[in-house]
Amino acid sequence: MAYIIGIDAGGTKTSAMILDKQKNIIFTVETGFGNPQVDYDQASNHVWEAVSSCLQSEFGPKCKQIVAGIAGIEAKHHRANLETFFKQRTSLPVILVNDAVLAYHAMLGEEDGILTIAGTGSISYGRNGEKEGYSGGWGHLLGDAGSAYDVVIQALRKITLEADQGLSHSPLSQALLQKLGVQKAEGMKAFIYQAAKGEIAALSLAIFNEAMNGDKEAKQYFYQAGRQLAEQTAYLHQRLALGRPLKIACKGSLLEKNPYVQTEFKAALSSLVGDIEWIRNEEPAAMGALSVASRYGFERR
Repeated sequence: MAYIIGIDAGGTKTSAMILDKQKNIIFTVETGFGNPQVDYDQASNHVWEAVSSCLQSEFGPKCKQIVAGIAGIEAKHHRANLETFFKQRTSLPVILVNDAVLAYHAMLGEEDGILTIAGTGSISYGRNGEKEGYSGGWGHLLGDAGSAYDVVIQALRKITLEADQGLSHSPLSQALLQKLGVQKAEGMKAFIYQAAKGEIAALSLAIFNEAMNGDKEAKQYFYQAGRQLAEQTAYLHQRLALGRPLKIACKGSLLEKNPYVQTEFKAALSSLVGDIEWIRNEEPAAMGALSVASRYGFERR
């Protein structure tokens, strides 16, 4: 029996699994972030560490293909560089796609619709027949609206505004400063300009905890994220001219685990596009490797 290796490489971690053609998970491993936009050398090494672990497992000799969904692959020359990177290390056929495409195939397979992801970063990917497209996914410097990273940056900017205006820090601002181990806004600089994207995004948990404790300001950041994600998804729906009911799938910590973002996203998107069929699928994104391999013509021996 032949196996396929599925790789889901995001801004926080890289998940890899060996699959058989019946979608049984044979082997799994997890390494560090795989988004080359964060740091190409580290990301590519993390991705290869995951692949290498699969190949060196007892199931490695039966692995015949690799499908890797990598966040940030469309930027710069990352796709070309990674294609060369893999060719130098393995003779197995490799297909590289955006991580949103991989997750889409895991949840929607060959159906038309849209997948919106909101975790460390954010992106929407959709398909209508042979037509496909993205909205969002611009990265943390240009956008990533509705992402955990963006939520944190908005909250930290509020702290700098309070400091500039000589105002007392809000309870949420005080909680974030305490989380960072500093007393004044100026103390944030050492963290913000040295921390990785994932480390900054991880502070969203502190904001979520404050929201759960009743902090209205904290809740508003998440409600805003939900609305931004709905608008991003609606733009893609219009551009792809998708019919109704619109099939929508969600991935990422903010849309799967944060009730404030989730509730606002669903309400706002329903208002913007009308009839929606919400797709619920708990399969990990790497599971989409089988559907991707089939769509792009890989032999499944």
